Amino acid sequence: MPKLPIPQDGEINFVVDNFAWPWDTPETILCVHGLAECTRAWVRWVPYLARLGCVVRMDQRGFGDSSPMPEDYPWSLDVLADDVVRMIETVAPEGAHLIGGKIAGPVTIRAATRRPDLVKTLTLVGTPIVGPSEDAWISTVEEKGVRAWAAATMDVRLEGMTDAAKAYWIDMMAATPQSTILGFFRFVTSIDVHDDLAKICCPTLVIASDNIRRPIQETRDWQEKIPHSVLALVPGTGYHAAATEAVECAKLTSGFIAKHMGTAALL
Repeated sequence: MPKLPIPQDGEINFVVDNFAWPWDTPETILCVHGLAECTRAWVRWVPYLARLGCVVRMDQRGFGDSSPMPEDYPWSLDVLADDVVRMIETVAPEGAHLIGGKIAGPVTIRAATRRPDLVKTLTLVGTPIVGPSEDAWISTVEEKGVRAWAAATMDVRLEGMTDAAKAYWIDMMAATPQSTILGFFRFVTSIDVHDDLAKICCPTLVIASDNIRRPIQETRDWQEKIPHSVLALVPGTGYHAAATEAVECAKLTSGFIAKHMGTAALL
């Protein structure tokens, strides 16, 4: 799989799904996963997105097959956003349609405001705009490991999905290096992109379910601050709509991107 060097910090892994004819130049769609996930989080999305163009799925730094980060790594939202910008500059210098799931929402928001010339559209799925404060998560990982934390949070995350689906997600998240997750947990509480919302210039789709962790009215309150944005409500009570309602979310996103593409879809 291709790797993108990140100076002094290793490499970022990414996967390309491109089914265009070799002589075509499809537009690029970049998918950025949520906390403790990887490129595999988007597998149900790819068949829908790949009808429109070249799909690139990246592992954020420290996660998936990207280089692990040490526990004392100086995480920041700008560092993560710059990774996204660097990825777009590498795979789609003309710009890309950007999709962020869960905590990748603030990352992609910051990327879109830092480099509006590179972001054609932005889709945010199950996004918090303020990082969670979960002290119990740190102690669980320190005492019992990443798998125990993933398992303990899975029912509310993927409410309504099968045990097999939850087991798949637990395995995916449990593969995250402990040093990465502990460092990230200590940083994530500092995330706040309220001030970025009004600066987003591109057409934006916000997809959300109505759930205890992220009630739809809270999402609507910040979504309305984004110019040229629309809100789509999907069913389900799990807070990870990109997984629990993957097909519905992928269809909504594909339709939204297609409206803003400069070229016709592949199919």
